[in-house]
Amino acid sequence: MFFTGNSFWKILVIVIVWVSTQAKAQSTAIGKDTSYFPGIRSRIKNQTLFIKLDSNNVSAYITRSILEYQIRDFKNCIKDNDQILRLMPGASDAYSNRGMCYCFLKDYKNALKDLNIALSLSPTNSVSHLNLAYAQGESFDYKAAIENLNKAIDLKPDYAKAYANRGFMKYKSGLYDEAVLDFNKAIELNPEYGEAFIDRGLARFELKDYVGAIADYNKAPTVQPGIENYEFYFARARAYEKAGNAAKAKMDDVRAQVLKK
Repeated sequence: MFFTGNSFWKILVIVIVWVSTQAKAQSTAIGKDTSYFPGIRSRIKNQTLFIKLDSNNVSAYITRSILEYQIRDFKNCIKDNDQILRLMPGASDAYSNRGMCYCFLKDYKNALKDLNIALSLSPTNSVSHLNLAYAQGESFDYKAAIENLNKAIDLKPDYAKAYANRGFMKYKSGLYDEAVLDFNKAIELNPEYGEAFIDRGLARFELKDYVGAIADYNKAPTVQPGIENYEFYFARARAYEKAGNAAKAKMDDVRAQVLKK
């Protein structure tokens, strides 16, 4: 069946948000579980067969690009979005998806170019603001990132990811008190937002609230199992160390080093 309607693009946007908000290495374990990759690769092969039968099958390119995104095959995802834009010029979500691929490949120049085009095509789309803000943050333009996240929140006041990402941009800007407030709001909107607990812990650590930071680090895995990675244990070890618990700090340092290898 040949899909070109909004329903397919809604699926694509969900994938974009999922990847972009989990890609911060300091607060998530994205990519650690690759057990589902073989199944996705099999589905990619199926879409490739459809494309061989019809090189203008835009729905197959869209589906394949989503699957490639999920397994972080960003180079091929870019190629598929090139084809989507050949067939559907002006498709804002294709620009957004391709822009995020460039971002994860650390090609921030092309990422910002595509994400700005996506935003110009869909200025009232809160996800477009969120994705552009992510790329701006990766380019160390935290002020611009915060401005776009402000707009995302204006467009969608219950957008937990936007609050969490804005909190992280404020954390990176040294605005720790403001960051905590944004993480509080993100957690209020989504009590199972493990990343927000970890990032709030980072901000609390900088405010010398070591007990609060440890509580946040401990809470994160209970609401989002599997979130623990090298950065998680390293950060919690520093908090335990500052709180005077040398034994637990040493245990977390060991765990961190095991995961780093």
